Amino acid sequence: MKQPLVALLISPDQRMRSDIISGSKTITIREGHRDYRPGQTVMLCCHLEPWAVMADIVEVRHCLLEEVTEEEVRADGFKDRTDMLEGMKRYYPSLGYSSPITVIRWENARGKLVDEQ
Repeated sequence: MKQPLVALLISPDQRMRSDIISGSKTITIREGHRDYRPGQTVMLCCHLEPWAVMADIVEVRHCLLEEVTEEEVRADGFKDRTDMLEGMKRYYPSLGYSSPITVIRWENARGKLVDEQ
């Protein structure tokens, strides 16, 4: 059976979008254990402002927020764990270090925005 198209909502933050298009951002940390799987094609998109590209999920890891590695913290654009918790609380107000999370990595971001860069 063919898998359905899945999506990851991306903030309307222009810097984050530019980093995705350039390939310097290839990871996201999300609250909760989510059913993303390596090998899935994902649409990285925004429901607030028109923006979307496709990418291939290459790694998914479920853990607690306190178990996120320093490399993952920096790769997602945070300075340190404190910055990560504060930044993520904008989207997930009840998030704490003992909260379950999903770390998702992708590669091969593509689409009109990337191709015309």
